[in-house]
Amino acid sequence: HPDWSKFIWLDYPTPQDWREHFQAKLTGKIGPLTSIGSEIGIHGLPDGADGMIDQRVDWTWGCVSLKNADVDELYAVIQTDALVEIVP
Repeated sequence: HPDWSKFIWLDYPTPQDWREHFQAKLTGKIGPLTSIGSEIGIHGLPDGADGMIDQRVDWTWGCVSLKNADVDELYAVIQTDALVEIVP
């Protein structure tokens, strides 16, 4: 995306995610046409917009957004196939 320099792809949806999504449809927890989503990752913000993180603005479509300096730091150490756990 032209508004940020780094995007760390997350393995989503996994086979387990698909099973849980299908089960949720079967049990009526979600609607039958609800999409599971895709193209989920960790990325920064447009230049000058780091304040959105401090204000806890929910602006992504499922991705994890971090301040650009934090994404740069993470990008420097994360390796392919790394296990990423996202906690609140």
